[in-house]
Amino acid sequence: MNNFTFKLSLRFFGHSFDPSDVSAELGLVPHVSHKVGEQRRTLDGAELPGKYDKSYWTARLAPLEDENPSEALERTIAELYGHKAFFQAMHARGGRAEFFIGWFSAGNSGDTLPWDLLGKLAELKIDLALDVYGSESAQSDD
Repeated sequence: MNNFTFKLSLRFFGHSFDPSDVSAELGLVPHVSHKVGEQRRTLDGAELPGKYDKSYWTARLAPLEDENPSEALERTIAELYGHKAFFQAMHARGGRAEFFIGWFSAGNSGDTLPWDLLGKLAELKIDLALDVYGSESAQSDD
């Protein structure tokens, strides 16, 4: 298999939460956050037309050296597990939490997400989003 890199983020979406509550609960600093009804802005703060139609919060999570995605998720879930009631309450109020993995590879690569890891995601009500960024040459004609 080919080498690959990945980026991991934790994201929250919804209409009934204050992004500052996520930061306070988890002790994480968001990369981007906004609250439903606030003025839309670019990442550098310039005003855009309209108001946000939902709240959003995301923090980048740095994997340890030589950690693959499943190992990074396993470690991060262990760190967040004490906040299980928070994640479940967010879900009960119509919010959504997800781990986002951006996967970058020029060829065939992969990882296995064990069933017990997926079970912990389900228990915490955290979705898993994968965006795979590969080169044109990595695609097959199958």
